[in-house]
Amino acid sequence: MSKQPTEVIKFDGEEAGSGYASPMLDLIASGTIIALTVVVMIASWQLKIPGGLATAPGLLPFLTAASLCAMALMLAATAIQRHRAGVVAGPDEIRNMPEDMRALALAVTVAIYISCLQYLAFQQGFNIGQTHFVLSAFEPVTIVALTAIIHMSWRGPLWITLSISIIWTLILSVVFQKMFNIPLPGGF
Repeated sequence: MSKQPTEVIKFDGEEAGSGYASPMLDLIASGTIIALTVVVMIASWQLKIPGGLATAPGLLPFLTAASLCAMALMLAATAIQRHRAGVVAGPDEIRNMPEDMRALALAVTVAIYISCLQYLAFQQGFNIGQTHFVLSAFEPVTIVALTAIIHMSWRGPLWITLSISIIWTLILSVVFQKMFNIPLPGGF
């Protein structure tokens, strides 16, 4: 009697062998997300505004849903392109770090980020035209931390990751300072 070799089953994590989903799955997901975001945008638009636009309770849900809708539209566009090209599934991504190490690196990055906001606090006011802005530790520390966090999960070019981090941090800073009149962490 010959012995059959036993197969060793090893769990590589949830993302092992992950890559693009099939174009049809991406289209279904993007269609579902678009429908949900449209419902949220309509519902948030219908909320009563007690004061000006800055106090509108539906403003943040509307902006969040609108940005998610834009991302779903981009996902649908890439899925259509891949479908037209005859792609069934994309290449597998190879992760350099195991799942546990990435989770630990993320936790350490967030802890360092919070510490830097606390201990490197500063505030510098400046004007652009007639508008006064405040630069605090939030902006540079968030740009560095966000770049590190994105780069841990996505292996695209560093200049793209840095650009995304700068743009989103500045948008958040302006929205919270000028629309909501909320000071950001990292200041006095």
